[in-house]
Amino acid sequence: MISFPYFKQIAKSNFKFLCAFTLVLCVFLIVMTNVFTPETVNNLQSTTSDTIASHILTGNGTLIGFMSNSFYALMAIIFPMVYSIMVGNRMIAEKVDKGSIAGFLSTPVTRLQITISSAVYFVLSLVVMWGVASIVGIISANAFQPDALDTDTFLMMNLGAFLYHLVISSICFCSSCIFNTLKHSLVFGAGIPLYFFVISLFIKLSEDLDFLKYVTLNTLFDTQKILDGSGYMEEFIIMSLISIALYTIGVIWFQKKDLPL
Repeated sequence: MISFPYFKQIAKSNFKFLCAFTLVLCVFLIVMTNVFTPETVNNLQSTTSDTIASHILTGNGTLIGFMSNSFYALMAIIFPMVYSIMVGNRMIAEKVDKGSIAGFLSTPVTRLQITISSAVYFVLSLVVMWGVASIVGIISANAFQPDALDTDTFLMMNLGAFLYHLVISSICFCSSCIFNTLKHSLVFGAGIPLYFFVISLFIKLSEDLDFLKYVTLNTLFDTQKILDGSGYMEEFIIMSLISIALYTIGVIWFQKKDLPL
């Protein structure tokens, strides 16, 4: 069901985006493992005590504890999200909007092959992004702060981040398959993930807004549960199921809908 020539074309056209956003994640990881020692984390938490920043700069006094509420709450969310929004909405909707999809369908490539190839690339690109980030994070931690990083928890954090962005990518992909115009695809493909992110920030800034956790998928990526080492597998499974469902809906919808060819 995969068209390898089409898959190759997608990979080539999005290679720069993948490299750029993966590099950003790696740079942040290198900086954090180099600068933020456990002692620095404790001092920073003391300095920001009783301020708004104290709600973000929390943790258990360890490197991974600090990263869970800084890197994994901000950088690890927003930058891969932008990648998914950019790539996901240009996967299908941009091609339909600009009319280039007609050129692909005039070849032996079918609608099913287009969507399956696009979905496979999207998922694999996220695997590569977080796989490289994991390797770079472990190497930089061993180089700058030997024995300071809990590797198992770090890898589990990255798995959770990957599954979260798998959900975000599935929202973008499904939106791209449903709508025939890029602007309508972006309204949902970008609007929904950004809404989730903003709500999650509000929750972190004030305990009074904790009830908002029920209206954002970001709560499924619970870094505190991962730090505690329990209670997160159910959320990982839910994120996986949501991703599979939305990718499947996108593929089926694109096959059945009328195209403005």
